[in-house]
Amino acid sequence: MKRAVITLLLCCSPTGVIAQSPAQTRNEILRLEDRWREAQHQNDKIAFDQLLSADLTFIGTSGSFRNKTEFIASRKDSWIPRSETYTYSEMTVRFYGSAAIVTGREATTGTGVAFQGRFTHVWAKRQGKWQLVAIQRTDITP
Repeated sequence: MKRAVITLLLCCSPTGVIAQSPAQTRNEILRLEDRWREAQHQNDKIAFDQLLSADLTFIGTSGSFRNKTEFIASRKDSWIPRSETYTYSEMTVRFYGSAAIVTGREATTGTGVAFQGRFTHVWAKRQGKWQLVAIQRTDITP
């Protein structure tokens, strides 16, 4: 009887109800980080709109503060899409309930756009979807 009830519950449960393992969730965040990095390098406004929460807070390397609309508008002057490469490394992911904090190192290469920095990204899961809610970037001085 117990087996029948468990089988029935598993068969009738929506797939979203079954929790992901910590490793699966970490991999999902890392895939989103890669998508975010690529969106910045390609200046992909559609991806920006999908990945950034409506209440995003962005703090740039100069200490500037931008919301989502201001961040997307600022991309037209960004050096990242003009760089030959834009890479992430030294990434760590930590979870706090429905929030994930990612820290790492970023670097660009290219004439006039060489940069190294560190970042903190805060992802929040809302209505089953992960979105960036806060970004902080800091220059690494050579």
